[in-house]
Amino acid sequence: MALSIKVEGLDKLIKALSQIQGMQEPLDEAIELYLEKVVTDAKSIVPVKTGTLQRSIAWQGGEGEYSVGSRVFYAPYIEYGTSRIMPRAFLGPALLWNLPMLREALLNKAEEWMRSRGE
Repeated sequence: MALSIKVEGLDKLIKALSQIQGMQEPLDEAIELYLEKVVTDAKSIVPVKTGTLQRSIAWQGGEGEYSVGSRVFYAPYIEYGTSRIMPRAFLGPALLWNLPMLREALLNKAEEWMRSRGE
């Protein structure tokens, strides 16, 4: 992807939880829910001129490897700005706004998993 932002530390938590047998599927469900919300929010705040950038925002991946962003070459210029234009971040804020939701979803999935095993 032309624009990709990595959330530090989250990969370690997900890796640790995925080591528990049977947790990969619930983890993937929680992450995919989060990424769908991130995409929706990013599309709602991205500056729109032609709609190309807005339509290009997507997530991809599975089984512990995910990315969210845009393949449009100018996406980083919009997100971070240039010497001539101010940044108009859309992906970073969407990722950050939804981190509490991801945390909650991960905790819920872990609790469901433990309950299903009688622990």
